[in-house]
Amino acid sequence: MGYLLEILYDVLFHPVAAMDNIASRRLVGKGLIVFIISILLPSWAMWFGLKAAGIGQAVNVIVIMHMIGSLLLWFFGAALLHLIAEFFGGRGTAMGLFAALGFAQFPRVFMVPLWVVAAVLPEGIRPVIMGISALVILFWVLALHVAALKGAYGMGGIKATLVLIMPFLVLTLFTVAMVTFVSVQFMQWPQWS
Repeated sequence: MGYLLEILYDVLFHPVAAMDNIASRRLVGKGLIVFIISILLPSWAMWFGLKAAGIGQAVNVIVIMHMIGSLLLWFFGAALLHLIAEFFGGRGTAMGLFAALGFAQFPRVFMVPLWVVAAVLPEGIRPVIMGISALVILFWVLALHVAALKGAYGMGGIKATLVLIMPFLVLTLFTVAMVTFVSVQFMQWPQWS
């Protein structure tokens, strides 16, 4: 357990070196433990929050779907990022990246104490603080994803960032192309002429 805590310390304060170590040693088991804790604690807090809001039985389904969706996204995201990183000339393994991306989720555990602090603030400022804390955690996790790509594939920060945003760029371009295509086809119907 002490070794895992040392790795988590390094992930928080020396992310590139930690991700390089995690990827080279392929710490998939420890990555799975960290990933589950990083998903379970915020999900548990969300469960209590939604129960207190009176949502009822839908809470259980929401939390379970969140956890399953997160696991699937981790698995398929690592595979896709590995493929893109290899296209960009990175030299690493999918298992190494998979382990590193599991550790990259660790800052999500800090959402629980931040939201507890926000819960005791006045109602007018509460949503703002919760939103800002969620954005900070999101950018921290994304920065750790870049560090994971850098450490796992030995690439620079710009190339690692490009690998990370490439799926979003492709999805955006595909969406724009489809909307344009459908709009052009719709405007060519006889009723619009």
